[in-house]
Amino acid sequence: MLAGNAGVEQAAANAGYDVDVPFEPGRVDASQEQTDIESFQALKPDADGFRNYYTEDAYKGPEEMLVDRADLLDLDAPEMTALLGGLRTIGANYDDSELGVFTDETETLDNDFFQTVLSMDYEWVPTDEENRYALRDRETGDVEWEGTRVDLIFGSNSRLRALSQVYAASDGKEKLIEDFVDAWTKVMQNDRFDLE
Repeated sequence: MLAGNAGVEQAAANAGYDVDVPFEPGRVDASQEQTDIESFQALKPDADGFRNYYTEDAYKGPEEMLVDRADLLDLDAPEMTALLGGLRTIGANYDDSELGVFTDETETLDNDFFQTVLSMDYEWVPTDEENRYALRDRETGDVEWEGTRVDLIFGSNSRLRALSQVYAASDGKEKLIEDFVDAWTKVMQNDRFDLE
């Protein structure tokens, strides 16, 4: 957790912002030696939209699974939006996938994800792989990026699009960083009943 917080602080610093991510020591999670790895395989998720991870065993579509995960984390729509967009921008995808990472500067926490999702410069075209889209430059026809249905909903769902527009604005980077840090901290402190 501490390393993740330091990474978020560094990514914000790379964007020109000085933030302090709150850290509460004292988490008492089980160590590797105390964990029966095989018994935890049943808890392995079928999907995690925040990290662009989805398996064929998922019982709902990727975007529905994202909402389920956000609900489990007690995140509302603005928190879900800020967290996902920030994670995409810093390249925190499952298995280092580049899906939805619409930036060349993955060490910088900025609003590139939202600017790309909302840009009319790109056309979202389904690819041969299920749940994937190519973002083609409308002028050249070149594929600039690849994304998923989870990424697409931030431009197509009216409520998520409105939130994305706030973060994509020319002055939206600072708001995104603040909201991302708040959502990150909330998730990192989930189930810390000792802090209440």
